[in-house]
Amino acid sequence: MEAAPGLSPLVLSLRSAALAVLLVTPAGFLAADRVRRWRGARRATADLLLLSPLVLPPTVLGFVLLQLLGRYGPLGEPLARLGLELVFSWPATVLSAAMAAFPLMYRTLLASLEQLDPGLEGVARSLGAGPWRVWRRITLPLVLPGLGAGLSLGYARALGEFGTTLMLAGNIPGRTQTLPLAIYAAVDAGDLPQAWVWTAQVLLLNGLCLALVQLFLLRGRRPGLEGAAAPESPPVPLPPAAPAAAALVPFALRFDLHKRHGAFRFDLALDTSCRRLAILGPSGAGKSLLLRLLAGLERPSAGRIELNGRVLFDAARGIDLPPERRRIAVMPQHDALFPHLSVAANVAFGLAHLPAAERYARVAAQLAAVGLQEQARKYPAQLSGGQQQRTALARALVTEPDLLLLDEPLSSQDAHRRRRLQQLMEELLARSGVPTLLVTHDMDEAYRLCEELLVIDGGALLRHGPRWEVFERPGAVAVARLTGCKNISAVQRLGPTRLRAVAWGLELVTPEPLEAWTHVGMRANHLELGTAPAPDAVHHWPCRVVRVSEGPLHVTVFVVPAAMPDGNGGREPIQVELRRRRWRTLAQAAAAGDLLLSLPAGSLLMLR
Repeated sequence: MEAAPGLSPLVLSLRSAALAVLLVTPAGFLAADRVRRWRGARRATADLLLLSPLVLPPTVLGFVLLQLLGRYGPLGEPLARLGLELVFSWPATVLSAAMAAFPLMYRTLLASLEQLDPGLEGVARSLGAGPWRVWRRITLPLVLPGLGAGLSLGYARALGEFGTTLMLAGNIPGRTQTLPLAIYAAVDAGDLPQAWVWTAQVLLLNGLCLALVQLFLLRGRRPGLEGAAAPESPPVPLPPAAPAAAALVPFALRFDLHKRHGAFRFDLALDTSCRRLAILGPSGAGKSLLLRLLAGLERPSAGRIELNGRVLFDAARGIDLPPERRRIAVMPQHDALFPHLSVAANVAFGLAHLPAAERYARVAAQLAAVGLQEQARKYPAQLSGGQQQRTALARALVTEPDLLLLDEPLSSQDAHRRRRLQQLMEELLARSGVPTLLVTHDMDEAYRLCEELLVIDGGALLRHGPRWEVFERPGAVAVARLTGCKNISAVQRLGPTRLRAVAWGLELVTPEPLEAWTHVGMRANHLELGTAPAPDAVHHWPCRVVRVSEGPLHVTVFVVPAAMPDGNGGREPIQVELRRRRWRTLAQAAAAGDLLLSLPAGSLLMLR
């Protein structure tokens, strides 16, 4: 590795800087990839150590290296016995340049990696890509501009390294005298014209490196990935079709999962054969965590996952299939489309194992199903929000997974587009027969797309059952609220089947003995307002309106019993939801105070 004698400072600098950045690039990439996954003190300590060559005085760093690598140093002595001596040699110039270049390479790559959507790599693995393919097809192309900028900055810094090189390699003309050392020697000898020659070369090379940095940063904004989004095009209606063959295959999902996230405890078990299951719960309930555990993107602390008879995870037996082998596709909340791939390439990503002809046919059919044939060559940033959602759905379905996980897929859409996408999704899921777990906050969406509801909170199961049963008999206060019940009151027992709703001051007769029930609920859209009792009312009370909140289609009317004092006596108003046309017919009666509030039979929710 010794340089040929008599090389000029320019050639020595170019060679040593080039070899230095080649040596530090893989090390910088590995370090940045590891550190980006850390948080807290662990990350701060790693940053401090990895960036220390950048902040330490070069002579200090050179002195430390000299003591370590010198003939009698702890590292130099074993090397000397092997016939290797680094100090005061050309390899020492490479090592000095590498120490100077590494922090810039590491920091630039860390910034590029942290700008990646964290969901991209997980989605790629759920589509069947192993770690190497994910790195090659997703991570590396997206950080390539940052890598180029890091190489340019590292090369510029390596060219200018002086103090460490002087301490470790010495100033040996033709062997270790790089450009900065040559400038120093020329000035020391009083040869200012020669010093200016070397200085001009350094300035020119550094200028070229900085120009390359700007070029790489500009190339990071790839042509075709910017610009206005395309106008929304309607999905192509799906023709009637026979039930998919996949629908005839029995489906069974069983899991018993336990996970600790700091103070948060996740303990959830389920055994279901339902092919359409919606997961409801407040923010922080553990809904997205459940999907990540099932997909293999996070590892449970303990438990077991079995899908269609295949054991995907079993802590007791040491089984933990990686995401690419689970055949579970994930569609995250923000699509996680690969921005550097076209729409067609995104959809085809999970089909790399198929022959080209079959892959092309399946992608074409799936794009036709979601109405995106004309957008096949476009990039995700050129699509509208709805088109991006359809691309993500097509990418997940085309792989024909054993299970599809949807994490609030329509939460970012406006109401009109959301309804259209719901209809398309309902048709596609029914047509494909792919079993689906849907995380959503929208009760209407859950009811439309799924057959069963799973309600969780605080990492624990609250309720599981058919959608109508959970909606009509939620059983618990938390479940009633999560399924949209706006009127809930604690109760005071007056008899075996008689109670007082404390929040409203109303007496009610229950259809069954109170037993352990502690609250009652009345859904706002089940209650009726009128000038006479509803035909099927089991209770009715004179009431007066205290507030009206009007929407474009529905009106929420807040009423209190007429006997209640004007100050409401500290009690809560009861919410009633009506269509606007119905409210118009009642507005005059409301002003005159002639309204009756009716509770239809079967509408009272008994809760704990």
